[in-house]
Amino acid sequence: MGMGLVVMTGLFLPRQGRAHTPGLSVAELEVGADGHVDARLTFASLEPLGTTTLSQEDLRAFVLEGVDVAADGARCEPTYRGSSADEGDGLLLAASYACPPGAGEIDLTLYYLSGLSRGHRQVARILGPPGSGARAEAVLTGDHRALSLTLPGGGPGRRAGMRTKLIALTAGFAVLMLSLFVWRWRATRKR
Repeated sequence: MGMGLVVMTGLFLPRQGRAHTPGLSVAELEVGADGHVDARLTFASLEPLGTTTLSQEDLRAFVLEGVDVAADGARCEPTYRGSSADEGDGLLLAASYACPPGAGEIDLTLYYLSGLSRGHRQVARILGPPGSGARAEAVLTGDHRALSLTLPGGGPGRRAGMRTKLIALTAGFAVLMLSLFVWRWRATRKR
């Protein structure tokens, strides 16, 4: 097998043929136009999880408990989609997340990285809806296991609307409290 070289945001990673570099796996999330997120987790065949003999139920628990996807801070409901052998790379785990449409930010946390070997790295990618051009990518480890993507056209307007409602509610509460204070002050002055 010939040696290849992968260049990723300034990081040079040697690899044998088409196989993953040992100690490196990939998590790729794609955000749909409707907010729905599809995830693929690929583990190299040389990694403990890549040659696993775990049952589908164990793999399901690994994904559902070890991966968290949130939209604007609210957890998206996960669904395990199964596992399969990946071409020469080992194990492919699939999941989807029911995130609401119009989110301003998608957050990914890979809790399972804390349980893998100390040198394990995960290339994590979040791709925005088709045509958005939004993309975030990082190499994650057990010490740094989160990645966020800000989506164009979502969320901030919604958050600004919520902020306006909160300000109006606070102002209304302040007026009510001031009215009660004045009423009570007048009532005590008449005595």
